[in-house]
Amino acid sequence: MLFFVFILFGVFRNRVLPELKGKQLWEEETVELGDSLSEDPSFYVAGNGWVMDHTRIDISDVNDNTVGDYEIRALSPFNIFTYKVHVRDTRPPELTVGSGWKNVLETGKMYDPEILGIKAEDKSGLTFVKYFYEGQELEKLMFTKPGRPEITVRATDGNANRAETKVTLFVDDPPRFYGVHDQYLLIGSVKDDLDPVFAYDEVDGGLTSEIRTDLSRVDFRNIGDYRVTYSVTDGYGLETSVASTVHIVSSRTRVEEHKNDCVILPEDLAHAVEEDFFTYRPLKEPDRRWVIANCDVSLINIYTMRDDGSTSSGSAFIYEITPEYIYMVSAYHVTGFLEGEPLWITFYDGTRIRITMRSIRLSAGNEASLFRVPVSGIPYHTLVRLREVTTDKDVYDYVKEGTPLLEYCKNWRGGEISTLIKDVNVISFTLSDIQKEFVDQGSYYTATRKSVSGMSGTAIFDLRGVLAGICSKTMYPLETEEPKYRNGCDFILRVDDIDDLMDRAKELAK
Repeated sequence: MLFFVFILFGVFRNRVLPELKGKQLWEEETVELGDSLSEDPSFYVAGNGWVMDHTRIDISDVNDNTVGDYEIRALSPFNIFTYKVHVRDTRPPELTVGSGWKNVLETGKMYDPEILGIKAEDKSGLTFVKYFYEGQELEKLMFTKPGRPEITVRATDGNANRAETKVTLFVDDPPRFYGVHDQYLLIGSVKDDLDPVFAYDEVDGGLTSEIRTDLSRVDFRNIGDYRVTYSVTDGYGLETSVASTVHIVSSRTRVEEHKNDCVILPEDLAHAVEEDFFTYRPLKEPDRRWVIANCDVSLINIYTMRDDGSTSSGSAFIYEITPEYIYMVSAYHVTGFLEGEPLWITFYDGTRIRITMRSIRLSAGNEASLFRVPVSGIPYHTLVRLREVTTDKDVYDYVKEGTPLLEYCKNWRGGEISTLIKDVNVISFTLSDIQKEFVDQGSYYTATRKSVSGMSGTAIFDLRGVLAGICSKTMYPLETEEPKYRNGCDFILRVDDIDDLMDRAKELAK
């Protein structure tokens, strides 16, 4: 019996017991900080199902969020296995850049780097973030010039692991105002009497139409000094605000004294030109009153008084405004006659400047002529209200025989009469045989008007406000003329080829 028991014990010890104790799969491992450790016995011990069911894994000594050396135990009914685990941190922090911000900085302004919205996350729970530009560490973000600087963002965790990323910023100048100045207005004026101001941005271009003007503190009915604020925001959210003072006064003399306080620079005027600020929009349907009220800002009077008391007068209109010059068109029998003489140019508002003109003629058969006046000699309050005439290459698709037109003079004969308007109708676009003796067939048409001295060279508008011709010469009544011309008529210069004058504008500098 004892022998039989001994045999059974040997079998249990040599064959059954090893199966019940299991086998240790490994002794030492290194794991990454933050990685979870398994509590599945099969990861640690090899054995049958009974062993797996009766083995417990003890990882209570391990902190997988702290670097260190730890011990794990596998506890089974017949054995205890131990394992060494080394928790190490080899992964750098994870860097993310905020997506809700456009990375636009204003030149000359200081920012905390936190506005970039950069986040550094690490399993250690400890990160240090630094910012570098051109090798130098930045405590604040500030750039003095527009551009796209690239900065390096470096994050280091508590175990010296490092991550880097590049961030390209957009540094932009904020919008810029020009034309902002203190203004003097008579009591009883209205907001439209204020000189306009302009705004420009290097990226967005002209922003004048986006200006917000705060006149809430201005009382135009009472004498006093009032603050007006102008604000504008560009497409990237950069805002500029400026302020000036409006002086409401009772003295017209005081207003006149300050009309020339503001001077606009050519580079600033260039922005207004690019915005088409100096171009008025004509109507789609005829409206005589609108033309009279809005097109006079394009009209010019030319006047001279000589030492012997004699005077000469003509008219012109503004064809194009550039940052350096205002180009004006008239009739050559006006400009050619007055060339070299000291002249007064009178604008629609009565402002006068002294010039000596030089002009060029369109052609020998077409007396449309061009001359120019430096912008620098024109007061700001007048300049910003001037407008170029509106032209339309298809104007004669609208202007036919019988079409009513307006011949319009402002400050006629140097101001003897402020406004002189003649209503005319087109007689014919084909000249009679007699008329062809005086002018070229293709350059002129005729209208029902007898010229008044001093109107030559002025603009003739259709009732939409589009330039339809230039006042030229008068054909006086002739008994031998065709019946429709016998009451006398005017030759009107066509404006089909007027663009050719500006193509030759450089000749004025010779």
